[in-house]
Amino acid sequence: MNKMIPTILIWFMVAFSATVAAAKPGPVVVLLSDKEAAYSLPVETFRVAVKVPIRVFNLDGDVDRAAAVMKEVLALDPSLLFTLGAKASYVAKVWTRDRPDLPVLFAMVLNWQRYQLTQGQENMFGIDSSVEPGVQFAHMLMLSPTIKRIGVIYNADLSSEMVAAARAAAKVFGVEIVEQTVRRSSDLKRAYLEIGDRIDGLLILADPVVYTLENVVWLQNRCMRDQLICVGQSENVAKTGILMAIDPDVPNLGAQAASMVRSVLSGRQSPGNIGVMPPLGTRLYLNLRTAHKIGLYPSLAAINMASEVFDDQ
Repeated sequence: MNKMIPTILIWFMVAFSATVAAAKPGPVVVLLSDKEAAYSLPVETFRVAVKVPIRVFNLDGDVDRAAAVMKEVLALDPSLLFTLGAKASYVAKVWTRDRPDLPVLFAMVLNWQRYQLTQGQENMFGIDSSVEPGVQFAHMLMLSPTIKRIGVIYNADLSSEMVAAARAAAKVFGVEIVEQTVRRSSDLKRAYLEIGDRIDGLLILADPVVYTLENVVWLQNRCMRDQLICVGQSENVAKTGILMAIDPDVPNLGAQAASMVRSVLSGRQSPGNIGVMPPLGTRLYLNLRTAHKIGLYPSLAAINMASEVFDDQ
């Protein structure tokens, strides 16, 4: 009987080891929408900070590749998906409808509400790619404390939540929001002319109907002509002529995502409890050429707060 004990023990240890190996969590999969260079830095920051194995996949901008890519992803039995960009995030939502156990963290999706990413699925959580209106108002008032009325042009079907947040922030800062809705991108000029003589500042929301290249170019010229404090989102709009832009701090986004992922994988929080978080850091871009053209001369303190200043005069 004693001779059987070592044999039984060996079989028990083999079975236990196999069970542990089978229970070992799969990698975190990073799914990119395309080959945008903007994804590189947050992915690398995430890789360093998350401290778990990761695998990176790319849709290469082609949603027709979604089936092939997602079959390969799901074959890895991943512990979590981290998606960057609208295409990757929506594909992950669709492919995890029947996988409530597979958390999906999305980021870098402008106006994520448009894609209903969290609707009907408790496994979806994210990082907002829009800067909170209160942050934008604070910087607008820093440049020009006399601002009283700020215009907002938006599509009601896509941006009602962002505008509600702007209304709430406006009360805190003691400014008035002057709203104008549009149905199509081509309505922007008409909408601006409806409110242009009643405002002294304009907040350009990341509304996909409003936020087109043609509209932004038109607004930057019109805001200079009307000497308005005009604030948009992204470094490029400030570089090309919008007075100021405030963006999420993209490098910090990877570290923020890693913290959220570790919290979910450890069981401390669930995706449903976390929801969609605001970005933790922001970057301020200031165009001094535009400021001088509208008769605005920011203080040295305001200039020093900017992450980057554009001034080739």
